[in-house]
Amino acid sequence: MTYVYESLDTIKDLDAIATLSKKIAKVESLSRSSKREIIRLLGISEEGLSIDAPLYGMNPYVEAFFSAKNTVISPHAIDQDVGKLISGDLGDNKLLKDFCQSLQKYTSTPEFKRTIRINRKSELKRENSCSRYIDAHLENYARLIVVRIDLRLRIDPDKVNFLSDLFIDMARFWRRLRRDLRESEKIPKPEGFIGKLEHGHYRGYHFHVMLFFDGSKHQKDVILARMIGEHWKNEVTEGRGDYHNCNATDPAKYKYYGIGRVEHWDIEKIENLKFAACYLAKTDYSLNSLNISANRTFFRGTIPKKKERRGRKRKCNPVF
Repeated sequence: MTYVYESLDTIKDLDAIATLSKKIAKVESLSRSSKREIIRLLGISEEGLSIDAPLYGMNPYVEAFFSAKNTVISPHAIDQDVGKLISGDLGDNKLLKDFCQSLQKYTSTPEFKRTIRINRKSELKRENSCSRYIDAHLENYARLIVVRIDLRLRIDPDKVNFLSDLFIDMARFWRRLRRDLRESEKIPKPEGFIGKLEHGHYRGYHFHVMLFFDGSKHQKDVILARMIGEHWKNEVTEGRGDYHNCNATDPAKYKYYGIGRVEHWDIEKIENLKFAACYLAKTDYSLNSLNISANRTFFRGTIPKKKERRGRKRKCNPVF
């Protein structure tokens, strides 16, 4: 089985196509730079994309983009020359307007709306689950140390049933890691976790994992993440795995930084944490195409029972 990895540029293009298609579908006004970006993206070969990223079409907004393109632009036109077709005043360009109208027509069909509605309903269910899970832990712990790590496997191209074998491996390794998080004395024990399996042609199958530690027992979030990551890499996968320590990244690079130390009184940090957790609730269209349901790719621990709180009442604000 041949397995082709798309470049990072291809991934960015797919994200841009989906984002701009959503804007067009909602009839939002497009800036001049957005219109120029649409023209650039229209020059991408759908045939080439189907080779570099064979699961691209599972995103309904990407599918809508190319359906609209094929409707208004002749199939005989060379993709690289599309920019010449859409030239001049972009504010009053007929071909660009026709493309936007065609995409809006496609996304207004009952079938498309039903697909989006079903996916969004599932996302909201998972988002609410994450929010309730975080609230339950903050009820029990005045301070949480939140660790976020990305876990993956190094690719073995010699496997015959590449996708299915990797999924089986990832499921097996995830079960082992969960067991070790409960029982192993080699790594610190978290109070809870949220996890999401994703699939990308750039990295294959990978887990996004958020772990919650009792802040009265642990402080060093970067070290905690490194310990879990190294355990995954060397013990769980026996050298086949790798990881990314998100806690080691400069917080300034995040728009909403919700990991690390989270105090029960810090409303902004808690909202940022929930925002970060909601990312794990997003639909992965690539996994849908592989017939892997969301209930097999999104995980969280059991909501903890409320602990009896002793001593003084919590203060709503920190004392300086």
